[in-house]
Amino acid sequence: MAYGDTAQLDAFRAEARTWLEENCPETMRSPMSSDSDVIWGGRKQEFKNPDAKLWLERMGEKGWTAPEWPAEYGGGGLSKAESRILQEEMGRIKARPPLFSFGIWMFGPALLEFGNEEQKKRFIPDIVKGKTRWCQGYSEPGAGSDLAGLQTKCEDQGDHYLINGQKVWTSYANHADWIFCLVRTDTSEKHNGISFIVFDMETEGVETRPIKLISGSSPFCETFFNDVKVPKEQMVGERNKGWTIAKRLLQFERQSISAGGFGSTGAGAGAMGVQDIAKHHLGTTTDGALTDGDLRARNLNVIS
Repeated sequence: MAYGDTAQLDAFRAEARTWLEENCPETMRSPMSSDSDVIWGGRKQEFKNPDAKLWLERMGEKGWTAPEWPAEYGGGGLSKAESRILQEEMGRIKARPPLFSFGIWMFGPALLEFGNEEQKKRFIPDIVKGKTRWCQGYSEPGAGSDLAGLQTKCEDQGDHYLINGQKVWTSYANHADWIFCLVRTDTSEKHNGISFIVFDMETEGVETRPIKLISGSSPFCETFFNDVKVPKEQMVGERNKGWTIAKRLLQFERQSISAGGFGSTGAGAGAMGVQDIAKHHLGTTTDGALTDGDLRARNLNVIS
């Protein structure tokens, strides 16, 4: 650490502490009591506690839901050291996470790395502010442990793409606004025939069906695509180069899980990663494995 950095970090800590004390509502300074306390954001978010909405709005405007993301896209623009201080100060007052988001944990970091400037400006600010809730379209009935064997077809129709196929174990697809999805754009190649595309879940032809568990509820869905038209500008990265993005995104998710759900790209503590969500709803064996044998057999790092 260069000379003067300590003083600068001390000044940031004082600034963050003051801001949090003034802006974090008192009801957001206690442990979450149930799933209904989780703030996922998005068009369908219902705020039973108005303080939760206020907390998300304030943190989103500050960019501190994604403190290390570039400020030019709405992120906090903080250094890693400043981000750690922010998490410490939130922990000091027992502040709840302002946002749980697959957009922050997985899609956003991948988009920042592989997306073009127009895509970053279009999608990143709404992720930071919790305006868009994302889900992940990876696994398929015949492509679980062998994800690269996916068959959801994406055909070039000139001015748009046409998508047909099915995804499974799509976490919270029935509540999501948008999906980041792996599709097959070349049937002659396996890994090199996959592309990465995003689209609105309200697009005609998209259908979600929750997978009912013994408990009567589930975070997982089957997701069907029937002649779904997607604008060409919503393909991320190059056509047929989606496998590279997919692998990188999985790395971001693993980092997020290992860091307690938020990792280096978000603020807060105690957030659930996808594996934690699955264990919460499905239960675990005595050795900590998922009770659902099918999901165990798939041996996925991402169960969606």
